[in-house]
Amino acid sequence: MIEKQFLYKYYYLKMCRVFKIWTKISKRIFKVTLNEVAWISAISLTILLIWTWINGETKVIKYGDNPVIMWWTSGFPGTSETIHCPNNIKCDFIKDKNYNEIFNVNAYLFYASNIKFDDLPLPRNPNKILWGLYHEESPRNVEELLHEKILSLFNYSATFSRYSDIPFPLQYLESLQDITSTKYFKPTRVKTKLLNELSPILYLQSDCETATERDTYVKELMKFIEIDSYGACLNNKEMPMKFQEDYLNNLNDDDFLNYISRYKFVLAIENGVCEDYVTEKFWRAIKIGTVPIYFGSTTIRDWLPNNKSAILLEDFPTPKRMSDHLKKLLNNDNLYEEYLTHKTKEEITNKRLIDEFKTRQYQRDALEVASKFECFICEKLHDNNVGMQVKRVVSKKHYNCPKPISALTLQVNPSNDWVYSWEMAKKRADDIYDKVTNLK
Repeated sequence: MIEKQFLYKYYYLKMCRVFKIWTKISKRIFKVTLNEVAWISAISLTILLIWTWINGETKVIKYGDNPVIMWWTSGFPGTSETIHCPNNIKCDFIKDKNYNEIFNVNAYLFYASNIKFDDLPLPRNPNKILWGLYHEESPRNVEELLHEKILSLFNYSATFSRYSDIPFPLQYLESLQDITSTKYFKPTRVKTKLLNELSPILYLQSDCETATERDTYVKELMKFIEIDSYGACLNNKEMPMKFQEDYLNNLNDDDFLNYISRYKFVLAIENGVCEDYVTEKFWRAIKIGTVPIYFGSTTIRDWLPNNKSAILLEDFPTPKRMSDHLKKLLNNDNLYEEYLTHKTKEEITNKRLIDEFKTRQYQRDALEVASKFECFICEKLHDNNVGMQVKRVVSKKHYNCPKPISALTLQVNPSNDWVYSWEMAKKRADDIYDKVTNLK
């Protein structure tokens, strides 16, 4: 009994102490001075700003009557500011979708690699709101965009096609000097001596399942001529130890470029076929002075430094005929060097290539391309405000990639898994188009 009374008393005293402490706190709160209120407010605001910054949220304050543009896709390039463009025009950019309902968005931009077709700013209002597409990747990247119905949902584009509104067909060419520089170039006599330890042809790929059936072609070519294959695909030769650890991230290092420039030829077969889609596979060969055996862009002749800067599969349409031609060049240095005048004579005779590179210097930098595209859309919105807007949609010419073509047959192979994938993507594209255009 005594113990119970003691416990009751103990808990009673505890409760009294807690009550007194809470009473003191309450009184103190009501006696807060103005200075203390200011300090508390400043600290709270600082904490809020830090929290907002950590969570990557940027509140955009819209000034005046600038048109509003939103990058609907996340990540690249992430613009969220007022941009100032030529001719003294401005637009406000926002990237946070939480503000989509607050501001009257006049245009949406989409970075193709991050696009989600189940998350689009619907309903689509093509008469009032512009859609712009930025796409620099190969046809296998977003297969729905291979089909014109999906492309037609967009009003303007920035792609590698020369017909795009902001074209960048030379995105992988770093400089014209790279074409003529002999920094990595090995004279023919040196390459000929190296044939004692090297095959005449280099093949370096680690992506073995491609829409162009690249490995299938190379495997067949190997039956007629020796090829050194270093990558994961058809591997038959080990790289030196210093390149083995992470060569894919060091393809442009001086040591590596000097190593592969010892070969007379390199197989440069793209993983997809599109007009004006010419990647580093081609330009790296041009840079180091080894002759590319090329398949990919259907318009590659328009971008060759000289008429004979590459050997095209379409000119020697079977592996046997290609090997016969290569052996002919191996036995005749003069014929071989006809493909290397950009190095031996330091000449570029292709005026289209020179003009394209000098006129559109922005295309070497993806962020500059994005900035150029943003200002292009901004200008169109200002034109719209003064009644100059012309209604138009993106056509197939802006991203022209046909049904997958095999490097081996130079035709569509119905058994190719990528052909089936292309057909399935077309069905998805039709469904997406119907959903977007029918939703009011």
